[in-house]
Amino acid sequence: MKPFKTRIGELAGAVALMLGAASAQASLVLVEPQDFGGTGLGAVNTILTISSPASSSFESGSVAFGNVTSGDVMTGSSQTQTRTLGELGVESASSLRVVFNALEPGNADAQGITLADLVLNIYSPSGDVLFTSGAFTPVNFADTFTGAGNSGFVFALDAAQQAAAAAAFGASFQDNVVGLSAAAGCNAGSPAGCLGATGGFETFFVANAGPVAAIPEPETYALMLAGLGMVAFMLLRSRGR
Repeated sequence: MKPFKTRIGELAGAVALMLGAASAQASLVLVEPQDFGGTGLGAVNTILTISSPASSSFESGSVAFGNVTSGDVMTGSSQTQTRTLGELGVESASSLRVVFNALEPGNADAQGITLADLVLNIYSPSGDVLFTSGAFTPVNFADTFTGAGNSGFVFALDAAQQAAAAAAFGASFQDNVVGLSAAAGCNAGSPAGCLGATGGFETFFVANAGPVAAIPEPETYALMLAGLGMVAFMLLRSRGR
């Protein structure tokens, strides 16, 4: 029979592997809140602003190289435009942050929103695509901290996407151009539990920040608790012998 400490070490390693597998699924991942100063339109480098048309509860849009827009995009200069990495002050793929700021009603029944998609594109000065972030895992926000100018939700590239973006941060990377595409709210294909986009407009800006920890997704917490429970069970079982 293996020594108790060896068995516990193997179990702990298994827990770590489970957590690693869960956290490696996304590309742009939700991270800890950070202070970027004032975040209202005109106060930050807003790249994309979208709004649900008429009485609908779904919105999507994009801005690409040359300020080519599509979808439910607000097209004012302070609302939607591509910007260079140098203008944004972004120093590396690891320090790049995309901040989502939602403007939803203040009533309790409609404060939430689902961010269904968020994709970052980086172009060369001539318009060649250097990097596109991977598949996005939708996120439900039960409370959007209503009001324009609030600090919003911060996303970063995961480790795999940081490595994939290396080509976009080579020589003279400050001249490379950033665009975004996003979708929020609910449509016919949305899963149960989706939260509609029923308020004003949603904005996305890009900024530079230091390294912060990713916020584990709900399934990650479940795996962690299950793994720790297994370790505790084995510990108690061994002591009872």
